[in-house]
Amino acid sequence: MVAGGGAAALILGPLQYLADKWLSSKFNQRLEQFKHEQQVEMENLRFKINSLFDRTTKLHQREFEVVPAAWALLVESKNYVSALLTALQQYPDIDRMTTPQLDEFLEGSFLAKWQRDEIKATGKKLDYYIKAVFFHRTHEARVACREQHVYVLKNGIFMPRDMKEKFDRMSELIWQALVEHEVNTSEDVRPRMRDARDVLLKEGEPLMKSLEAAIHGALWEGLSSPKSPS
Repeated sequence: MVAGGGAAALILGPLQYLADKWLSSKFNQRLEQFKHEQQVEMENLRFKINSLFDRTTKLHQREFEVVPAAWALLVESKNYVSALLTALQQYPDIDRMTTPQLDEFLEGSFLAKWQRDEIKATGKKLDYYIKAVFFHRTHEARVACREQHVYVLKNGIFMPRDMKEKFDRMSELIWQALVEHEVNTSEDVRPRMRDARDVLLKEGEPLMKSLEAAIHGALWEGLSSPKSPS
């Protein structure tokens, strides 16, 4: 029996060794496969994070370019219309100008040559000039409003939704007031329509301040000056 046990040990020993080697090899294979899968997953996650960060950075960069430009156009269009709506309009008394004075004044004005010729020929020079000024300034206001509206229309996707809504509302108020004023003057409406103008004055100023605060917060978020050490 002792001899048999020794033979069994001689047989089982190498088998046990081979079994351990096989298990160790399989374990190492599985471990390497696991490490590879983890590495692939980490690379995919890193790629997604970098892509998201890159998109976010580009979006913020575009927002920083678009919002100040849209604000500048909005302020410009509002100023044009506000100037038109001002009750007090001042004009030079060209009816009392001498011919040389009138020629020099008209030469430096916005009037086209045919308009300068017409104003010299008419007996009511100031009335002609006031009408010409009205159409000239109205055209400038329309161009400013249109540029602002089209710019936001093209670039509004780069703005936060609530900010774009404020831009759109302010643009609407300015445009409605401009159209009302243009109809009042060109058609000589009596009594004057004032609804759109009053809404612009009542709602426009608070809305402009709210929009300005929203823009300031978006552009300067996280960039406040560090506190000085006490």
